[in-house]
Order: sequence, then structure tokens, then C-alpha cells
Amino acid sequence: METSANAVQFFGASNFTTPAETGQALRYILSLSALHICPNRGTACAYSQVMFKKPENMNTQDGALLAIAAEDFKAEVLESNQPALVEFWAPWSRPCQVFDSVLQELASACAGKVKVVKVNADDSLDLSIWYDIQSVPTLIYFVAGNPCLRIVGTATKEAILAKLKPSSQ
Repeated sequence: METSANAVQFFGASNFTTPAETGQALRYILSLSALHICPNRGTACAYSQVMFKKPENMNTQDGALLAIAAEDFKAEVLESNQPALVEFWAPWSRPCQVFDSVLQELASACAGKVKVVKVNADDSLDLSIWYDIQSVPTLIYFVAGNPCLRIVGTATKEAILAKLKPSSQ
């Protein structure tokens, strides 16, 4: 099978690009976002404006959940003695807000076996680009510092635990 020189091939969750390719991808993304200058119209837009006015503090450490910054990622996740489940989230994302309760349950269920942490994808752009975060919420499961599993979007606690069992053996 022939591929062009500009084609990008993905071989799973641990495929990483060079800094030059990352810069090119970032320029492409920014140029596409510049095209989205026309405001949305309609009832859905008005409803979303009302929803975002609600004050919510999503960047707190509740119970077993730990919200970490990019500078703590290496120590907390990559050099961790136990497997780590990392949620890349954004405070403006309604699915992330809804998924927060599932993540709390996961942290309680996996206490002592798996470290559950959150990374704000907007505040940690380097990590988001490095781990190819294209949608939030995205969960990445790290074992011995290596990404082994990726779950994009929301899921139930049971579905996530069922995916983690084969990866941790």
C-alpha cells in the first residue's frame, strides 16, 4: 500500500510526532479555528449561553481526585509506582462536568490500585498535543509510564473497569 509523504499513520495511543510535525499540526488547527468566526444562532446557542453563566468550580480536588498541572505530570503519572488513569478535561465542556461523578466513583473503586488524576486540556496544551487529545473528556491509562489504553468520551464506571482489567494484567 502506497502512502504520500505528508500522510500521518497512527499505530495506537502511543504514536508521537516530531516537534516539527506538532508545530505544523498546531498551525493547521489554529487556521481552521480562525474560520469559525461567525457566531452560532438559534435556541441551542441561547440555551448554551445560559448554561455557561452557572458558576461551577471544576478545578478542585474532591476526595481522591487529584487535578494536576503539566509540570507535575511526569512525577505524578509517568514516574508513578502504580498505574495511573488520566482524564483530559476542560471546564467549559458539559460532558466533562457530567463525567466528573463517574470519575469520582472510579477513584473510590480503584483506591490504592490505580491513581486517578485530571489534567485540564486547555491549561496543558503541550500535553494535549503530545498525547493527541482531540476531544474531551479523554481517558488515558498509563502503566509504568506508558500509555496502554485510550477511552474518548464518556462511559459508565463498569465499562471503564472492564477495559482496565485486561490492561493491568
